[in-house]
Amino acid sequence: MRDIKIFLRKRVIILMIVALIIILLVGLFAELDKFRRYIWGVEPKVTFLGEDLTGYLRSEVKNKVYQLSSHIITYPIAAGLDANTGKINSELKGKIVDITATVKKITEAKEGSQVAPTTYQITPFLTTQDIKKINHEISTYTTIIKGSQSRKENIKLATELISNQLVLAGEVFSFNQIVGPRTKKRGFKEGPEIINGQLSTGVGGGICQVSSTLYNAVQSDQFKIIERHSHSKEVGYVPKGEDATVAWDYFDFKFKNKLATPIIIKGKVEANRLKITILANKKE
Repeated sequence: MRDIKIFLRKRVIILMIVALIIILLVGLFAELDKFRRYIWGVEPKVTFLGEDLTGYLRSEVKNKVYQLSSHIITYPIAAGLDANTGKINSELKGKIVDITATVKKITEAKEGSQVAPTTYQITPFLTTQDIKKINHEISTYTTIIKGSQSRKENIKLATELISNQLVLAGEVFSFNQIVGPRTKKRGFKEGPEIINGQLSTGVGGGICQVSSTLYNAVQSDQFKIIERHSHSKEVGYVPKGEDATVAWDYFDFKFKNKLATPIIIKGKVEANRLKITILANKKE
């Protein structure tokens, strides 16, 4: 029994010594950390966006700058065209925090300094000036409009929908995507259309003249035809084989802008004429 007590006492003493060593080491490490922060850390009472960064080390400063700067960042918005009016919607520049420069300012700041983030602006890929330069006519095509009043109204509506469309460099233009569903609710009328080689009627009948006119306007090396379908019967408003039929969610007309700069599609219906013009930067 006495041997057991002696053994337990020794174990307790050993545990107490180990615990004491651990406590001393923890305290030592804490003091070493304080010393390290005193030597290499941020000066006392240096604040960044209202937060005290006293004693922060460089890696901690960097993480804190990332965290606190997130609400400052704004992304650029490119200029564009109002599809209804053709007016230019001006670009908005973005703002981003220069993390490296801001961290340097904080770590080198004197005691009590209030450090503001270093920021720089980001210009969007397309500006108002870029769009203003898209004023040179590179192609145009005109067709004669015939037929019923409802057919003419469908042509006019589809022309208005594709007019003022900005097609970026390398972008694919989709007639169906821009014109959308041909429904009475959207203003389309019953008009003549060709189905399986026979003349029939349907909502939006006649708008294939718009897609066909556009097709002829982009037949050059500056564009690549991605999708095009011929009517099952010859049409009279373009030469044989030069038409482009469309049907919502079925047949589409698509082309790719191969130029290094954007283009603008302009469409106009005057009297009995449909004219589609392609504008580009003059250097193209």
